[in-house]
Amino acid sequence: MRLARFRHQGRESLGAVHGDGVIPLPWPDFDTLFGLEDPAAAVRAHTPDPARAVIPDRLLAPVRDRAQIIGTGGNYADHVAEAASASLVVTEPVFIPFLWGAVIGPEDDIVIPFPDTQTDYEVELAVVIGRTARRLTADDAMDHVFGYTVVNDVSAREVMAREKMQVMLSKSPDTFLPVGPHVVTIEEIADPYDLGIATYLNGEVRQKSRTAAMTHRIPDLLVRITRHCTLHPGDIVTTGTPGGVGFGRDPQEFMRPGDTIVAEVEGVGRLTNRLVAGW
Repeated sequence: MRLARFRHQGRESLGAVHGDGVIPLPWPDFDTLFGLEDPAAAVRAHTPDPARAVIPDRLLAPVRDRAQIIGTGGNYADHVAEAASASLVVTEPVFIPFLWGAVIGPEDDIVIPFPDTQTDYEVELAVVIGRTARRLTADDAMDHVFGYTVVNDVSAREVMAREKMQVMLSKSPDTFLPVGPHVVTIEEIADPYDLGIATYLNGEVRQKSRTAAMTHRIPDLLVRITRHCTLHPGDIVTTGTPGGVGFGRDPQEFMRPGDTIVAEVEGVGRLTNRLVAGW
């Protein structure tokens, strides 16, 4: 099932995507759904009624309120090579927390805070957790995955260049984490390592790869994180971005006000956002 958080006639709801519409579900939001003992079983047991489908006024970020969102850096070799060219050496996956104020939905604007902000794109397949996860093993990690979504890990490269240890500040400016457009339940994706992954800036291809190029697969990432931190239903873990980002180009090229960026993962979704000036 493909789940959307949406607004219709002034009311926010949770629904199952049906063509261009959304069928409201019995749970009003992701908080309620992920508060159930077994959210995945509840979704599988429910049959949405197409007669109840509505056209949403707006799609919202398909995220539980105040969810923990953890990014993964250095999980595609070609992106690691780009980072090395900028004197950023990565030998193992790097995990980065995102602040809640960065999260926006698929129809929201990315606000560039300053004229000198080197605003870059990073498309990522993201995993949505479905069960409380701590000290997972490689054998049971995927049992704790509810589904997948798309994240654009928008990054302020000038912060990285100026303050190399301040990774969180470069990743979490307000509006810098588009998520969506939907959450696709795990059974809908036969093989998460056989998906096209791409970004398009003003219609031009900038990143183009496949998830098969991940250096560390999803179970390994979850094992590493939950060795130290507990993940809860509705939390999100991204899986890294491939090469092709703006700072890795020659000459470097960053997003500007008026641009449109599309982050896409095959079978999961296409996330579109516009860039606007915040000064």
